[in-house]
Amino acid sequence: MFSYFLSAKRFFCLFFCLSLFSCQSENEEKPKNMIPETKMVQILADIHTLEAQIEGKILYPDTALMTFNYGQDQILKRRGVTRQQFRNTYHYYVTHVKEMDALYETIIDTLSVRESKAKAAAGITDTTRTRDPAPYNSPLYNTPPSQR
Repeated sequence: MFSYFLSAKRFFCLFFCLSLFSCQSENEEKPKNMIPETKMVQILADIHTLEAQIEGKILYPDTALMTFNYGQDQILKRRGVTRQQFRNTYHYYVTHVKEMDALYETIIDTLSVRESKAKAAAGITDTTRTRDPAPYNSPLYNTPPSQR
């Protein structure tokens, strides 16, 4: 329940910020030190992965925030980007919604590939069923629900 509340709250905040910034003019020039799109995709994918890891392990919001800020700084340092450069580039994308949408399509694809690779490395196979779990000729199908 707590996790759902945080997710809903985060979604609302993101939606509010995007709505607020989408009202601004899109004639703003790109920042001088703008991070290239491919690098920005990798950075944001790393940040979203970090966020998911923290959300699954840390219960206290203040601890989660401190851990997230430290992790984000480490990601930026590893990618050779300053915090200010990241903020300027992110602000540019927030004020240019169409470009942000295209960026996030690539980020989602990147995260999907990472997830597939992680599952393959862990030996996890696709768990989707290709058959009906209770075919018509099975005893389960022919047994009344009260006797199952």
